[in-house]
Amino acid sequence: MPVLTIACLLAAGLTGFSSTQRLSRGHERLIKGLSLAGLASAVATAVVLITGGDMRAVVPIVGPIRFELMIDIVSVTMLCLVAFLAWVILTYSISYLRAEDGQGKFVGYLGLSLASVTAFVQSANLIQLAIFWVTTSFLLHRLLLFYADRKAAKRAQRKKFVIARLGDAALISAIFLTYLQFGTFDISEISQAVRAIGFDGSVAWIVGLIGIAAMMKSAQFPTHTWIVEVMETPTPVSALLHAGIVNAGGFLLIRLSDLVVVAPNVMVGIAMVGLVTALFGSAVMITQPAVKTRLAWSTISQMGFMILQCGLGLFALALLHIVAHSLYKAYAFLSSGSTIEKLHTLRKLGPQKSMGTASVIGSLVLAIAISVGIGALFGDGGAPAVMAISVVVIFASFHLVCSVRKEGAISQSWLIGALTSVIICVTYFGFHTLAHHAGLDAFPDWQGSPIVMWAMSILVIVSFALLGLMQNHVLFGQAPSPRLARFYVHLCNGFYLNAITDRVFGTWRIPATPASLSGEKS
Repeated sequence: MPVLTIACLLAAGLTGFSSTQRLSRGHERLIKGLSLAGLASAVATAVVLITGGDMRAVVPIVGPIRFELMIDIVSVTMLCLVAFLAWVILTYSISYLRAEDGQGKFVGYLGLSLASVTAFVQSANLIQLAIFWVTTSFLLHRLLLFYADRKAAKRAQRKKFVIARLGDAALISAIFLTYLQFGTFDISEISQAVRAIGFDGSVAWIVGLIGIAAMMKSAQFPTHTWIVEVMETPTPVSALLHAGIVNAGGFLLIRLSDLVVVAPNVMVGIAMVGLVTALFGSAVMITQPAVKTRLAWSTISQMGFMILQCGLGLFALALLHIVAHSLYKAYAFLSSGSTIEKLHTLRKLGPQKSMGTASVIGSLVLAIAISVGIGALFGDGGAPAVMAISVVVIFASFHLVCSVRKEGAISQSWLIGALTSVIICVTYFGFHTLAHHAGLDAFPDWQGSPIVMWAMSILVIVSFALLGLMQNHVLFGQAPSPRLARFYVHLCNGFYLNAITDRVFGTWRIPATPASLSGEKS
């Protein structure tokens, strides 16, 4: 069944290449049917997992070379997600590019990219995982150059290519060291060996390289600059990138979680990078005037939050985060054209008014109280990392609800915000409990010092509270001082890290077009 999903998407891609210009109606219907068949196969695989438990699918190729797929809760969750996105994005792409001469070639590369992602998330050994990791990246580069005559597209592709190759080098080096350490490429055998030896400082280099590969793939600070510029492509590519491929870094940490947790010091570093990325992306996002640029910075922030969860050892929640973010971001990009039209009727983007310092602090206290109370009801009140993430989610939700309300008394806004926070908190802990019942409790626990975990959890809460205060005063203040006004300008430009990266990689020699600067390509 899982092989059939890959085969359907591969066939859809090859069908696209059958007509490199515009597809016939028959080819369009065939591609839509193949993508739907791939989704049906993914659902059937989920049914097989539920009824038969974990297993493997092995396809002999040549001699001892075999194509091995892992069927467990992690791979099947990602398989169903990717198959659904493939069906939606391929169907959308056919209509979106019907007037383009390169429609067939575009759909071909898109289908191959989706097939590669599907194979990547099911890989049972590190060699196969690395092959599809690299293959997906090269196919994405072809999609980024769909409008090859646009200099901004060439600049973005060049920057992405350099960062991707550095990430590939880190992953391949980690795989080589893993084989030297454990004598196998099989992921299950590596997990069993790691569980047997427990904490071992000798694998810190391996985990560090895995973390570097994940951070470069998932656009973590300061290697995030490429994802802001890849807007010179058709909208379906943005949906594929932001809803699918960029999640590969987080998935890598989740899949190799048994290996990652035996290096708690490295996990602290991963968590700190994720925290900085989430804070930086959130702050810059709200200053952006263009919808697609704002969505790109939103992806950076969300990827940072996902990496933060992995660094805190919350792998089950990170997996659920991938699913939720992918579905939302695919919808956001595919509907960005209509969103732009709606936003023209608004006074300005984002929150409409400031909450006030007292309200921000009060909402934080309320978030902590709600999180502790509901967490205790679900039996998660003693887990500092779970509580920290829940406080951040509730605080952000409450802050958003109160700030977007243009009318109504403060007490009414607080009441609505509190009710919304309670609903979100119950949903959060409900998903966390459901994840355990679904078999995701097999993820390893944090093996470092409890004091370090408490310190990181407190730092996470304090950092997002300070972010809320900063947004309140710098972004939405009624009469900002000249110093704050200058800070706003620097923040809007991402503190010019894009320009620095362009200088380092030499991409500054390719001038940008007005479309790339606005980010409004749709």
